[in-house]
Amino acid sequence: MKIRYFSFLAFAGLAACGGGSDKQTLNTPVDPQTGEPIDGPASLVYSYPADGQRNVSPVADLVLRFNVPVSLNSVQESVEILGSQGPIAFSARSVDGGRSIILDPETELDLGFEHTVTFREPVEARDGRLIPDPQSTLNSEPGIQFHTRGGLTGIAKLDSTGNGFTIASMIPAPGSPFEPTDLSAFRLELTEPVHPDWRALGGRIQLLDANSNVIASDVLVKDRRITVDPCVTGQLDQCGSPDDKLMAGGRYTLSVTNLPSITGKELSTNRTFVARATEPTAVQFQNATDPAQGGELLSSKLNGQVINGVILNSVLQGTTDRSTSLGGLFTELAFAPSFEEDEALPLRIPRGSKLVGSSLPVRVNGTVPVIDEKTGVLQKTGDINVVMASDATGFLLPNPYTSNRNAPRHVRLFMDVAMNTEAAQPNASLSQDLLHVELVGIALVEDGILVIDAIGIVEPDLLGQEITDSTIAFQIQADTSVDAQMQAREERSVDVTGPELVSWMPGDDSAFPGNRDQMHRPGDPIILNFDEPILRSSVADGVGLIDNAGASIESTKMVDGTTVTINPKGGLRHGVSYSVQLNSDLTDLAGNGSPSLSLGFELPELGDPETVPVASPLPLTTYPGYPCVTTGVNLADGSHGKCVDAAPDGPRGDELPITPMPSDRPIVVVFSQSMDADSIQLGSSFLVQKLDDQGEVVENVPGRLEFSNQRIRFFPDMPWQHGVHYRYTLASSTNGNCDLESIICSELGLPLQTDLLVDPEDLGGPDLEIVFRGDESTTAVYTPLRNLPVRDTNSNFIVDCDSLAGRDCLEPFNHEPVAPGSSEFKPSPNAAKLLVKGGNASALGVPVAASVGCEPGSDCQENKFIYQTFALNTDVVGPVQPQPENGEAVDVILYPTQLAATSASVFLQGLGEQATGPQILRMRYQEPSEDNPVGFLRGQIFEDENGKTRFRTVAPLLLDAPNLSLPAAQLLTHDLYSKPIELELEGPIRFFDDGRMQVSLLSQNVVDLSVNVNVRIPVLSDLPLIGDLIDAINGLGAGAGNLIGSLACLVDPGCDAPQTAEGVVNIPLQIPAEGVNLNFISFPIKQIPTAHNSEL
Repeated sequence: MKIRYFSFLAFAGLAACGGGSDKQTLNTPVDPQTGEPIDGPASLVYSYPADGQRNVSPVADLVLRFNVPVSLNSVQESVEILGSQGPIAFSARSVDGGRSIILDPETELDLGFEHTVTFREPVEARDGRLIPDPQSTLNSEPGIQFHTRGGLTGIAKLDSTGNGFTIASMIPAPGSPFEPTDLSAFRLELTEPVHPDWRALGGRIQLLDANSNVIASDVLVKDRRITVDPCVTGQLDQCGSPDDKLMAGGRYTLSVTNLPSITGKELSTNRTFVARATEPTAVQFQNATDPAQGGELLSSKLNGQVINGVILNSVLQGTTDRSTSLGGLFTELAFAPSFEEDEALPLRIPRGSKLVGSSLPVRVNGTVPVIDEKTGVLQKTGDINVVMASDATGFLLPNPYTSNRNAPRHVRLFMDVAMNTEAAQPNASLSQDLLHVELVGIALVEDGILVIDAIGIVEPDLLGQEITDSTIAFQIQADTSVDAQMQAREERSVDVTGPELVSWMPGDDSAFPGNRDQMHRPGDPIILNFDEPILRSSVADGVGLIDNAGASIESTKMVDGTTVTINPKGGLRHGVSYSVQLNSDLTDLAGNGSPSLSLGFELPELGDPETVPVASPLPLTTYPGYPCVTTGVNLADGSHGKCVDAAPDGPRGDELPITPMPSDRPIVVVFSQSMDADSIQLGSSFLVQKLDDQGEVVENVPGRLEFSNQRIRFFPDMPWQHGVHYRYTLASSTNGNCDLESIICSELGLPLQTDLLVDPEDLGGPDLEIVFRGDESTTAVYTPLRNLPVRDTNSNFIVDCDSLAGRDCLEPFNHEPVAPGSSEFKPSPNAAKLLVKGGNASALGVPVAASVGCEPGSDCQENKFIYQTFALNTDVVGPVQPQPENGEAVDVILYPTQLAATSASVFLQGLGEQATGPQILRMRYQEPSEDNPVGFLRGQIFEDENGKTRFRTVAPLLLDAPNLSLPAAQLLTHDLYSKPIELELEGPIRFFDDGRMQVSLLSQNVVDLSVNVNVRIPVLSDLPLIGDLIDAINGLGAGAGNLIGSLACLVDPGCDAPQTAEGVVNIPLQIPAEGVNLNFISFPIKQIPTAHNSEL
């Protein structure tokens, strides 16, 4: 949810430039306010994006800067932005006295497309001069061309930027404006994302010399982006130093071999180049300008933003406060006389360079505070660190838009940065690498001070759930005098401190909320969050995972910024004691080692399936759709029919809607148990199909299936089409076994339970088919939750203890007393308390003593609970509109699903135990409205009177117990089918130091639930059973005679009694206030899926 932070960025330096002299400056008169030349023709002198720029964010504003003030009206009438569908509407505003114009597109730019900015007519300066359509020296086409990045959705069509799997661009590259040199780090942009486990799949990325020797390099890979950063010094702390250079004039080859894409393609290619000499280089020191140094905040001349201030835009955080980044950078600049005046002059900023941003408060959607669990007050980020994860490569080049020698020179800087924060929770939420960040700016020397103004956009992934954005107006200054530069070099600090562990997942037993390994499940990785970036190549030897026998566990390891994520092959296992081993081989970028640590944890035991009852796995959530087999699907009416159930004259329950699916989201299914990866095969046991208007199959939908033990995600190759119907099928078996092919099964070899409402205790069921409708993308943030911890850890709907009160058993009783010394207990997380209202049931009006959990009159407070197996999908939408009278709140959509719970036993005096069997609670849709046409449930995140973060919702439910047991069952029926109840839920939202969120809800209302048992007229063959029923009723004592007489009347054809005895027994059950305790936690922020497979 909200974290108010962020800071950025490092940037480069340089003297003004050119070819012919050791040092160049601007000697012509300049405007004292703007630094622009006051003579020469009126012209465009800068744009963002730059001409030819790639990987531009689709949310970018465009900036045009001129050397004279221009007419805003003229810009609006003359300038055109062309996208894939033609002109893109925009609004325009001016800054810096009209010299800079910001174009704000009304819609996002098209993904992965080359856009063009043109002047249909010359732009008119305020003094009347005309400025023609720009013609860049970097491009033969008129106007300004730039290419937006691909999507970050996982959907191939949205994410791809070209045909096939190939290199889309390389910087620097031979034959381009940015030539390779001995200073260079190399950045490759591919047309498709690289498979996250590319090394294990045989991929290689290497820099080779002329003799095919491998040059030591740090290789960074993320999505479509690759950086190869050579270091030839043999000492990590000297990487990026003046001694770290390729051989000038040497021939090198950047070799990519058998590199797999995430869609299953492979890339093998070579790029050969000669490293141009840059010696003798000069090292220059620059400071990020403090925007408050003169009292009034300084704004960028390019876009009017406060310089070096970062404001993050997101749904989860809203619009954050401003964080200001400060610090010094040492830039190594190539020898200018070795380069022609029209050539780009290369520069380098060494890896490990650091800027520090000011602390920010953390809030949800910008309004509701997040509380620090250690201090109990508003969470703050602490210092926000931005560290160069590799050598930044930059260029100072002649102005491409004008031949006027007095125009400002351009600066382009390409960098990879690692972000993290000082405080643990925001550190885990935000820590990551941002590869190929590009800053585009201008450089001027004024009174001996080099000033660089630049613009860039960063798009951090927040909490692993939302791609956020921030436009940065960066400014650095450097005193170009020799004395100032020499002093700065002497004061340059060196990192001598190793990385320290800040938090980890699962975490120590003492870490809030305690015993987090009991909430860990197979598929969840181990995540280590450090205080500084980790060197990727050090993880193999520096981090290990062993089991309780000391055996090393083969694992996939991933570095992202300051985090190390580990997932053993096949996932973690229940009941195994693990230990993460850290040693000094794990280092930061400078080679400083980590302290040795041993971190132990163990997932809860499930029991031996040979001795513990087993059950079929459930689909806890199906997104989109509802996880039940239905009947009566009607596409034309938008109806998915009703869930099939065991109710007499059923199915009962509500008619379900066909739900919409945003075009850029995957299908997601969460299971109650670990699944057999081999049983889930795309195109057979898991099938996705496109339908016509009559519901007939048009074609199978190709895509990519991602498996992670207890969750699968399907990413289609093409986005879901608006208004088109699709169906996905999870295959199961009605014969209860997995002997057949193309059946989805658990690791225990049991088929998927799909008709829970018919018989929750049988195995398997019919195929689960879910229809949905494609829709437009949404800005809401998909936030899936799981109900953990649970008592029923093996999800067999049974408490595996000799008694419910058992404490020394597989699934022990663990409840807090209502008060110290009390014999009554609160419901534990994901449990519900059930009572008999007034302590009596009734049988044909006769009071009968009744109790939950034991015979009436006995004391069994531990037996009055049921335990749930559950998951929930939500969308965080944004501020509630209109704002509630009691304060700001954040709107949350809850996607209805169903949950299973263990059996409850009600004891009636004389009739004994009536066991419900597994119970099913179904969330209901609301009545559709104009602003909620599907009828999803809604909730709100809000700040209470004590400044704490809380959540509230009202959940309408239907309760079923199809396997409720009754004496003489063939003569008795019950009505515990689709019983409506409603829970008013509210509770705190709290955050773990590993970044995850916990939502703990208690029911606020008393819920009354009446269960009726009826007698039906028996057929002749049933008459012997009446004796059994009469024997049971005789146990009631007083009043039994009346009941027996009534039964005799029921079967006597001459009796005037009705044909069915309604409400022979009525059991008034009650859930007390605070009797339901639901505890949700969000998924881990970093994920390493266990397997991928594609249908091509």
